[in-house]
Amino acid sequence: MPGQQRERNAIQVERAAKTGYHRLALKLSWDGTTYKGFQSQPHMNTVQDNLEKRISSLLNRPIRVLAWGRTDTGVHAQGAVCSIDVTADELKSLAKRCRADVYEGQVEKRAATIIQSALREFSCDNGDYTNSKSRYGSISVTSVVSVDPGFDARFSAKWKRYIYHVVESEGDPTCFVWARYAWHVRRPLNLAKMIDAAKVLSGEHNFKWLSVTESGELRDPRRNLRLTVEEVPLQTAGSDVPYFMRQDNARLFRIIGECDFFLYRMMRLIVGLVVHVGWDRAIETVRQCVEMNDSCEEAEGLQRPKIPSNMLFTAPAKGLCLDHIEYDTKI
Repeated sequence: MPGQQRERNAIQVERAAKTGYHRLALKLSWDGTTYKGFQSQPHMNTVQDNLEKRISSLLNRPIRVLAWGRTDTGVHAQGAVCSIDVTADELKSLAKRCRADVYEGQVEKRAATIIQSALREFSCDNGDYTNSKSRYGSISVTSVVSVDPGFDARFSAKWKRYIYHVVESEGDPTCFVWARYAWHVRRPLNLAKMIDAAKVLSGEHNFKWLSVTESGELRDPRRNLRLTVEEVPLQTAGSDVPYFMRQDNARLFRIIGECDFFLYRMMRLIVGLVVHVGWDRAIETVRQCVEMNDSCEEAEGLQRPKIPSNMLFTAPAKGLCLDHIEYDTKI
């Protein structure tokens, strides 16, 4: 880890706000159904592309956001964080647009209020933010706060929380909510076994086998995970349930993962494994895989324990939501 820490410190210096600029942190949520993930890509409709277009239009100059990380195509968020840097003149110009009785004399707070108002709800399902009035707003900035120039949305994070929803029913989903925001499975799930799997996976373990390792990856695959599985009470009859959430003969499960740092596709692979255990996969097989990988040294050329291929299933992106990122500063 010392080598990682040196690299992290060097990157933080490069990513710190330049002299004369003020850093603002933005907390945002979005419906990822129609986006190609968060991170900007050439000729792709991404959340970052739409966010930067909107902010650039507001400040009348090109702007780049520094984000906590990235999400896959189709993944949702309600607690993502990124930052932008603005000049003192831009802060004053934005503050002048704010009502006189709001945060009087506090330029940064007044400017943050205007930025949030402009980004409260925008874009649409085709990514054309200029026509947002004709469609629902699929991206929303829920808070804007002034932070220290050295604040880094990625490296200042203490831990993150992802939530995944799985709906179990024999037939097809009868409402768009489950079709859009949850993984629909037709086979019965054993909640007790899923909870046991979550207990086995919780703690500090080597999660290299439950992630996609990219070329040149330097991050330590040993992460500290807290995983819980619970069944969410789902009333399927009666007037108390809105029409867009009704699903007959269904069960809803929520899988919550909290970790100091998630590896690439780690949460979706974990969900896939937990669901397979719920389909009566032997829990001992999971325990053996965890123990084998924890004891395996990361030496070049060393053959790693073989994992049954049918245990390594990547859960669909649509059921995953980035719920929260914890910082020393409240965003």
